[in-house]
Amino acid sequence: MSVSLLPITIVPVKMFQENQFRIKISHSLVHYWNIDLQMPHLLQIGKHTFQITIEGANITKDELGFSEPLLQECCLPIEDLHFVASYSRKDLTITAGPIIGLMTDFNDNGEEPDFRSIHSFCEELHEVVSNMGGFFYVFHFRDFIAGSLHGYCLQDRKWIKSPVPLPSVIYNRIHSRILEASTSFQSFKNSLIKLNIPVFNDRFLSKQEVHDLLFSEDHMQPYLPDTAIANEQTIKDMLARHRLLFLKPIHGSQGRNIIRLSLKGEEIMTELSTGNGRENTITFKNYTRFVQWFQQYQRKSIFLAQQAIPLQTFKNRQLDFRVLCHKNFQDIWKATSAVARISAEQQFVSNIARGGEIMKPLRIFSLLSDQKTAVQQLALLKELAVETATIISQKCEGLVGELGIDIGLDTNGKLWIIEVNSKPSKNFEDKEKRVRPSAKALIEYATALSFIQKGGLQHAFIRNHDIEQTE
Repeated sequence: MSVSLLPITIVPVKMFQENQFRIKISHSLVHYWNIDLQMPHLLQIGKHTFQITIEGANITKDELGFSEPLLQECCLPIEDLHFVASYSRKDLTITAGPIIGLMTDFNDNGEEPDFRSIHSFCEELHEVVSNMGGFFYVFHFRDFIAGSLHGYCLQDRKWIKSPVPLPSVIYNRIHSRILEASTSFQSFKNSLIKLNIPVFNDRFLSKQEVHDLLFSEDHMQPYLPDTAIANEQTIKDMLARHRLLFLKPIHGSQGRNIIRLSLKGEEIMTELSTGNGRENTITFKNYTRFVQWFQQYQRKSIFLAQQAIPLQTFKNRQLDFRVLCHKNFQDIWKATSAVARISAEQQFVSNIARGGEIMKPLRIFSLLSDQKTAVQQLALLKELAVETATIISQKCEGLVGELGIDIGLDTNGKLWIIEVNSKPSKNFEDKEKRVRPSAKALIEYATALSFIQKGGLQHAFIRNHDIEQTE
């Protein structure tokens, strides 16, 4: 089932009876939607629903006139607002939106809030929503009190805190795993379930969960390095098989606390990515000495032991690829952007947060092979990323609309899935564009979820001239 979305403008108007929830609609739009003006109707904005009376009026064809009390009740500013809307004659309901809330943790002790690593990205999302139609804000779940919410809206280049309508959809960008696991956050999630507000990317994914989900599909196993929970026996067995391993905390991020192990005779050499741009190297005379040293890390986190793939390098620096994938309005995964990530010198992780740099994948592929092979490899890279995203979203709990897939290319030209991130960094995309493709993709998916109907996420935008053609 598809939903017809019409660009509309909500305008404040004076009403004879200000205390009543009445809206004015142009005669052409009344005709287009086939509205029975004698019937009481419902207006849904975000998760707020109001009983309204509709009257036809000689106003611009795409306008909805709202009284100021109605705008205030909707927690919307008293100004012209651009939305998209749908009408259900069956339910006698006008739905206007999308109302999109980005949930994150931030510091708001200063004059303006600091949304940390996604601050500029929030500005881009606001711009996309402003151009497409809708209402966007950023909020912390602690500001949800007794069923009402305060959030930050961008006004005149400043983030201003005010009451906001309950969202029709939430995009989760909480930075902290600890906060996401807290009792207060779980209580907030339960409130959202009761309110029937969809949340996508509602949690971090552990490295173990991602591996298990992908490994359960036979056709994906050739792309996965040999992987197991790290304990004394599995590390010893895997070192004997591969002689070079990575030990990764299952809840780690940004390349922190990754240990590279190499076996040379009886000696074991460890290199630790500390997260401060340096790597500490220690050599142990035997396996027992290494186990004693590693116990300090095991007390803090569960680790995965993973076969180290002999990946292609670029100028003697580690190389891998990050592909950003998003669901579109048809609920289908697409590769939105891709970059090659090159590690800083003397680093074995390629994360941009660790001082790495980015290049266009096709350029790297072309430097490593001929042009025809490069084009094929780029296509395979995106195809593998999309298949990875599709499997994970189908098999894990909750809605997933965005994933960052890290893929390596070995010295034989084979692709390997290295990692999957449900809260991918926004610091590596093409900065030549004012609004990144991922911002547009996220708002498209959020809009689809806002107007979801039984039978799918498909929707269609109807242009204003289509209204005139029906008269």
